[in-house]
Amino acid sequence: MAYSNFYAKFYTFISKIKNSFSAIFKVRASFVYLALILIWQLVAWFQVWFISKSLSSEVLVLHYNVDFGVDLVGDPKQIYDYPLLGIGIFLLNIIVLAILYRNKNFKTLVHFLLGAAALFGFFLSLALLSIYLINFR
Repeated sequence: MAYSNFYAKFYTFISKIKNSFSAIFKVRASFVYLALILIWQLVAWFQVWFISKSLSSEVLVLHYNVDFGVDLVGDPKQIYDYPLLGIGIFLLNIIVLAILYRNKNFKTLVHFLLGAAALFGFFLSLALLSIYLINFR
């Protein structure tokens, strides 16, 4: 009896996930946003790889402030946190969209959340470019 109840709940859960993701992909603009997010993620990972390959010291300037100068120096492995943060923002926005797929303003939410994730990827790429310029120019 308990096994069939578990199976029924699991099947219901999987069908709700399928419905929520199909609602996300019914909006045509979501494909454009996902392509932009993928492009910016690939650019960010390429930048991190290039910075890691070019690095010859054991410290890396991770942040520079115009008022105070260098304010974050760390291990070169910490540079990988930047693209992982971009993936985290994307996954968080997808999960929020999957939860809110029955909202009456769902199309607006898709534009808002996926557009924000794409914009975050762009600014992430700019931040990695500035890290490269600070460390190697």
